[in-house]
Amino acid sequence: MTHHTGLSWRHVRLGAVVFIFVLPALAWVALNRPMIFEARTLILFALGREYIYVPDAQNSDIKAPNPGDFQGVVNAEMLLLNNLALSRSAIETVGLARVYPDLPETEQGYRDATLRLEAATAIELITGSYVVKVSVRHPDPAISAELANARTAQFFENRRELFATREAKALRIRLGAATQQATEVTAGLKELLDGRDPRTVQLQLETTSKDQAYLVSLLRDAQTKLAALERRQVFLANRLGADDARLATETETEEVAASVEYLKSTIAQNETIIDRLSGLMPRLRPLLESQDAQAERIVDLQLRLSESETLAGIDGEGNVRVIEEAVPPLRSITMPLKLQLVIAGIVSLAAGVLVAGLALVLG
Repeated sequence: MTHHTGLSWRHVRLGAVVFIFVLPALAWVALNRPMIFEARTLILFALGREYIYVPDAQNSDIKAPNPGDFQGVVNAEMLLLNNLALSRSAIETVGLARVYPDLPETEQGYRDATLRLEAATAIELITGSYVVKVSVRHPDPAISAELANARTAQFFENRRELFATREAKALRIRLGAATQQATEVTAGLKELLDGRDPRTVQLQLETTSKDQAYLVSLLRDAQTKLAALERRQVFLANRLGADDARLATETETEEVAASVEYLKSTIAQNETIIDRLSGLMPRLRPLLESQDAQAERIVDLQLRLSESETLAGIDGEGNVRVIEEAVPPLRSITMPLKLQLVIAGIVSLAAGVLVAGLALVLG
């Protein structure tokens, strides 16, 4: 008894039947498969002022920046870009009914849409640069572009909220506290000096101290001169024929004595002033130093607040900006229909041959 091992028409017909059934099914899938479009946005993360290269100098605390640090910053920014909240915001901006019309406008519908959009979104760093590409895929080219731009816009809004708006709010609080402290210091100075200008008080102390030193010097000279005149008077008192000289000496002695008394009185008055002002200085100096410090702090906070408010009002975020907005793509990323049909034919033929071969082997 012999077995026929050759390929018969039965096997060929079986393979043809498989081919005829598989090909239309695959062709139907290819013809009904929606075309997918991918829109992209490019965001540049440039080196900011803090990363500008500064040559190392001897005895200097200024160092050249570490590029690795900036790479970490970009990676962190990419994490901010890749989150569900941005996808949800983009869907709400464009409209759930337009993005995924098959989903209901319920909380669950929005959750499903967010997950679907996350799967259709890719965020990647372009090799050799600090440019991040945000790409969104969707059957409608216009909607894919709108979703990409809406996501980017919300990202920048979040950055403004994080780096500018919150900072401005904190600066306003600090500025208010500094202004309040300055007001309290001014009130303390006014109470201490009875409304006088503290600078005038300080200048008066310095001037009076200098005058006092000069007056003490004059008093010392006058007392020396008075002592000499008094000795001269004693000498002339016992000499005959020296009446005129004795009279002149007495007159000069009286004048110098009067000058000494005047200087002593003035010095005593100045000492009272100096003692009073010197008693104020231990309390006055800290208040003046605090007033100067608060004034400097207020100016610094005002400048920083102005910069922060300016930053919050612009579209970019300093060294982070969009260099290419998403536009509706002209070409689909889906495989061309002709190529899909060719592949369907090849797969159908392979299926037919495989089934025919198995039938031949199994007898």
